[in-house]
Amino acid sequence: MQLLIRPLTLADTELLYQFELKNRAFFEQYIESRGEAFYSEIGVLTHIQELVGLNQLGQHLPMLITDAQGVLLGRVNISQIDNQVREGGLGYRIAQQHTGKGVASRAVKYALEVAREHGLHSLNAMASTTNIASQKVLSKNGFLVCGIAPQWTSVAGKIIDCMCYKTDIVPTRVREPL
Repeated sequence: MQLLIRPLTLADTELLYQFELKNRAFFEQYIESRGEAFYSEIGVLTHIQELVGLNQLGQHLPMLITDAQGVLLGRVNISQIDNQVREGGLGYRIAQQHTGKGVASRAVKYALEVAREHGLHSLNAMASTTNIASQKVLSKNGFLVCGIAPQWTSVAGKIIDCMCYKTDIVPTRVREPL
């Protein structure tokens, strides 16, 4: 399956709203709920406006993952960008019907290239201790466990622990002329 990864724009409001609504129950098995206010067109529009604003400030790189026909398969983001330290946080979510197909692994690999192009030196990520699939995606892409965050978040009313991951981004080597 061909993947296209592109920046999130305001024109994506309806597409993202339908994606989030359709996958809400699935996502909320693994991550904290975004809350009722998010699950409306105005809630998603507000969310996109915030991300686009953070992008303009150089603090967030929000991206959508689609197939060649434009079907939204997921999202991948580089957030909390600290341009002084040159690091950020990685997050992603894949539609339930597209899990187990390599979409997340390929999207994370692409996000690492985007991070490199933006001059970042490292990315951090979190995965719940029970989300084995996400742990595998991160490990496959060179992230190493750097610790455990006890009682990090709440999922479906239950406090859960998360694993902290980090990867260093090696700059692309420039060949010296012969």
